[in-house]
Amino acid sequence: MKKIFNFHVLFVISSLALVLFVCNAASFAQEKTDAQKLYAEIAGDYEFEYEGQVEIITFFVEDGVLKGRDSDDDEGDPLEPVEGKELEFEVTSDEGQFFEIIFSRDESGKLTQCLLKTMGMEIPGVKIKK
Repeated sequence: MKKIFNFHVLFVISSLALVLFVCNAASFAQEKTDAQKLYAEIAGDYEFEYEGQVEIITFFVEDGVLKGRDSDDDEGDPLEPVEGKELEFEVTSDEGQFFEIIFSRDESGKLTQCLLKTMGMEIPGVKIKK
């Protein structure tokens, strides 16, 4: 009788572990889907003006990763999401310069602006409509 009891306990524990695994996998898949939707919404060209110079930065999605590149960059650098802040990212360029990138929505809820922070400077950008 004791062996049957142990089998039942083992079965219940295994079943609970499987349910938890499936729930975690579903949650991870939902988070990934939400991130992909956000990245697709962010993607596009943004125009930044600083000290009379205009720079276009293109944000795009490649292999599920949000990347950014300027006119001098062919490949782009991956943006790292800031935990707990949906529209904030960080990136270090190939030259070693660190950037904070903050996207924002307009009054209608569309992503239309971007703020680059680097070396004590804040450079606002506007998404170019196509």
